[in-house]
Amino acid sequence: MSTTTSPVPVLRGSGGTTLQADGDALVLRRWRKEKRIPLQAVRQVRAEGRALAVELTAPAGTTPTVFRVRGVSRVAATVFADAVTARLPEEREADGAALITEGTPTESEDEAYWRRLKICAWVVGLVTVGVAVAMAIVGSGFRAFLFLILNPMTLAIAVLGLYAMRTPYYEWYLPRYGITVEAVYRGPRSYAYTDLHGTLRTASVPGNAPTRWVAYHPDRPFVEAFAAYSWIRKVFRTLFCLAFLLVGLSLLAFNIYMAVDGFQRG
Repeated sequence: MSTTTSPVPVLRGSGGTTLQADGDALVLRRWRKEKRIPLQAVRQVRAEGRALAVELTAPAGTTPTVFRVRGVSRVAATVFADAVTARLPEEREADGAALITEGTPTESEDEAYWRRLKICAWVVGLVTVGVAVAMAIVGSGFRAFLFLILNPMTLAIAVLGLYAMRTPYYEWYLPRYGITVEAVYRGPRSYAYTDLHGTLRTASVPGNAPTRWVAYHPDRPFVEAFAAYSWIRKVFRTLFCLAFLLVGLSLLAFNIYMAVDGFQRG
């Protein structure tokens, strides 16, 4: 992958499709699948209104393969087509389809987290609407309306409570099973430290003291470092987060009870 940014715009089409220039190739991503199209395999790139077509080279007498990205900006499609056309090499392969490689795009921890969160949100939304419609048909329309409004809110509180428990968990776990080092203040909620491999890392820690102790795990680099607090502070934080989680679970249980009771009354 190229380590420098490209002046060629990234095209974002319908259905989450993206097309971008990466060095001497075009990268087409769709439905967590990635096609890498070398510029030597491209016959022409043309803007077609709010779509962009990438036509591959093909032997004489055969139909060329064309990839289209629909639902893009007209301006971006024109700029993309002009920029890529200017980069096309003079000598190109006779059969461009043979040069196409496919794979699965890599994603960061944050991208994977947000992708899973979106999937869960869609599932929860569809289930909530389905249950509310069924309640309105066989039971009370008012109860169905309350369930439709309250269920996403109570579930969000429960999920936030569960996520909040992550903080006290790592505050107990990392100082005991990880490594504690001294970090230097760099700015608001930013402390810098050097890990065992000599890599400079940052930790999001509140406060403005010149130095703070932070704990991290060398075998779990995807887990951010946490401040090393006293056991009394960790106990209070654990109790607070646990109470928040219990409130969310209680509200969620009440919503489930209301749905079951609504069906039984129907």
